[in-house]
This record gives sequence, structure tokens and C-alpha cells, in this order.
Amino acid sequence: MNEHGSENNYPQGGFSPLPDAGEATPQKTQSKLGIASFIIGLISIICFIVAIILATSFIMDHNFANSNSLQQEIEANMQDIEAFAPIIGAGLLIIGSMGASIVGLILGIVGACAKHKRKAFSIIGIVLNAMLPVGFFGLFLLGLTMGG
Repeated sequence: MNEHGSENNYPQGGFSPLPDAGEATPQKTQSKLGIASFIIGLISIICFIVAIILATSFIMDHNFANSNSLQQEIEANMQDIEAFAPIIGAGLLIIGSMGASIVGLILGIVGACAKHKRKAFSIIGIVLNAMLPVGFFGLFLLGLTMGG
């Protein structure tokens, strides 16, 4: 017994370094929004890469002297829309991946703000989903400064 009249060596109401054997400590779980943000980030980056490959293969199959020859070929072959399916698909994939990455970015931010949750997947999701809009905006600014 100590001077406080109890058997343990810690004062009453004080900090006990070890929890009681019957007392379970609450474990932090991963934020489900963070996991969703991470998955959306991976999918949007993969879709963006596929879109770039589609657009590049279309451009490499057709040797355009300049942008006017592309426009002339589009006007001449308006009935044959199947010839332009890869570039249309690439454009739709880019738009879809940008929209998905913005949704994933919002989910990652909300998941990172959640209390009593782990934030690893949320932070990774924020980074992955921010890469596309920031990179796209950076390339847009680079094109403007180069006078394109």
C-alpha cells in the first residue's frame, strides 16, 4: 500500500501506461473515402495513359503536314466517322479521367479530414488525383507561354 491507500503505484486518476487486460483500445481504421479516392486516382491515371496512347497511335497512323491538313481530312471524310473513333475515344477518356480525378480529389480531402481514421490512403489519393488537373493546367500554361 502506498500513501494514498491503494495497492497500485500510480496515483488515483493518474495516467496508467498499460491498459487493463479486459479493456480494449480502439483501433483506427482506414477511411473508406480515402480508399475510394486512392482507387479512383489509379483508375483515372490509367485511363489518361490509355487516352494518350490512343491519340498518339491515331496521329502516327496519319501523317498530317500541319493542322490545316487534319481539318481538311476531317471535312472530306465526314461520312466515315469510324476513321476518327480513336481520337474521339481518347478525348472522351481524357474528359472522363479529369472528372474522375476531381471527384477522387474531393473524396480524398473529405477522408483526410475524418476524425479517428487513418489517413494514409486519403493522402495518397489526394496526391494521385491532384496530378492530372495540376499537370493538365501546367501544360496549358506552358502552351500559352510558348504562343501555341
